[in-house]
Order: sequence, then structure tokens, then C-alpha cells
Amino acid sequence: MKRILLLLLVCSTYKSYSQKVLTSWSQQNIENYTKDMYDEAQKLTSAQLLIKNANDTSWSDVFLTLNASVNNYSKDIGYLKALAAQVINTKETKLQGTSRLIIWNRVVSGDIVFEGKGLIIDNDLYKVGGRANQLLQSLTNKNFGFVTVNSTEKQLKIISNKWLDYLSGKPVEEYRIDKNENAKIPEISNLEAVEALIVSLQPNSTKENITKNCLKRVYNLEEMPSEKGSQANYCNPDTYTSAYLGILFGDEKVSNIKDAIWWKNFWLANHSNLVWNAEKGFYEVKKL
Repeated sequence: MKRILLLLLVCSTYKSYSQKVLTSWSQQNIENYTKDMYDEAQKLTSAQLLIKNANDTSWSDVFLTLNASVNNYSKDIGYLKALAAQVINTKETKLQGTSRLIIWNRVVSGDIVFEGKGLIIDNDLYKVGGRANQLLQSLTNKNFGFVTVNSTEKQLKIISNKWLDYLSGKPVEEYRIDKNENAKIPEISNLEAVEALIVSLQPNSTKENITKNCLKRVYNLEEMPSEKGSQANYCNPDTYTSAYLGILFGDEKVSNIKDAIWWKNFWLANHSNLVWNAEKGFYEVKKL
């Protein structure tokens, strides 16, 4: 119970339509992101940013495009309409340097390693259309739907047309996000997040390296200490993930029995029968 309570206390949240902070995140967490790169991006024209958005290959590239757009072109209707046209672009790039970036579908696919905390993005930034939609939502504070891994061409066209209608002054109904009432951590309460958390618990060499590097850098340790209450345990992303899953399913304390294999088998057997108990604020398996 102590570990779960600690997580609840440290889970600060920054919210917008399509991005949320889980536990902690800052721009310093972005790999290969410097002030010089930031300054250069600010000099780009809107036409150059459109080309950049279509060709970005790293998380730092994407963030630079976002910053430059927000700072310089939030009122540029021509730029916004051109971004709306990019929403239907399905070109995909395997982004590099994604530490602390959280896109749940990309965690499930193995493209992103979940580190227990970071910036949650609801649009698929691996696709040009997802990046364009993210830019539009950030620039206008409006939401007409998300571009995900599974978005069809028809769905993309609908989102694109809604943006174009809105930017032409027509009334457009915004997308409504379903919320799970009384969720302790709303940012992880959807089923896409649950599946991603369970997938992230499975053995992964990159995750092991993250743990080892943290132990050495922060605590000057070569291996995890044996004491269960040691703060060094939080170098392992699984410490966060296990606590999150416990919260999502109403566990009063982290169970040693519920390891990666247990959760994997649980998901395979029950994922289609999970229902949200709004009164209790966690998932239960629907009784058949």
C-alpha cells in the first residue's frame, strides 16, 4: 500500500487535449535536444516547417517543429490549413530518441519502451498525419479526433475535413473523450494504456539497460539492492508499472504473485470482459 500511495502523491499532471504528463517529464528528458537546435527551428518559415513535419525522424525533431509552430504560426490560417491537408498522410517513420515519450499503441507494438513516467501523446507521432493533428490541436486548443496506429483512410479524411471546416469558420462539433469516473490516475485508465502497461512488464533488454544506467548514475550501484523499500527500486520501470496496474485493478498493495507472466495471462483471458467500476474507480472482470 505504501508504494501505491507514494505513486499517487507524485503523479502530477499537465493536461491538454492530446498530451499529459505521467508522474514527471521535462524538455530535459528529450534526447539530442539543444538550445542551438531550438534557436534554429525558430527561424524556419511556415513552408519549411511543413516540409520538416513531413520528414522528421526523431522525437526531438518533432518537438522542435511543435515549439516553432506554437511560438510563430498559431494564427497563420494558411499554415493551419496546410497542416489539415497533411492529416491524411499515412507515411510512417520509426522515430529515434523516444525516451520518456509515451504513445500507448507504440508501447504495445514495441516501438517505444515504457519507462514508468513521461509525456503521454494521444496522436501517433510516427505518422505524418499524427504529427500534423498534434500540431493543430496544440495550435488551436481544439480536438476533432485522434490519429492513431489504427486510423483508417476514411477516418483520417473525416478529421482533415473537420479541421478545414473549422478553419473556414464553419461550426464543427468537437470530439468527446470518454472518461472513467473516479480513476485514481486518469492518464492510465483507458484499456489501451492497460494493455501497454502489461506489455511493458515483459522482459526487455532496453528496459534492463535503462535500469542499470539509472542505478549507476543516480546511486552509484552495479545492481539492484536487496532491500524492498530502497528508492533505487524506482530505477526499474517495472516498479512504476506494477503499482499502476495494482491501482487500476483495486489492489491495496503490490502483489509479488502478479508478475509479468501473470499479467500477460490475465490480459489474454480477460481483456474482452473488463468493465470499469465507476463507484470504486477501478477495473473488474465482468461476470458471465
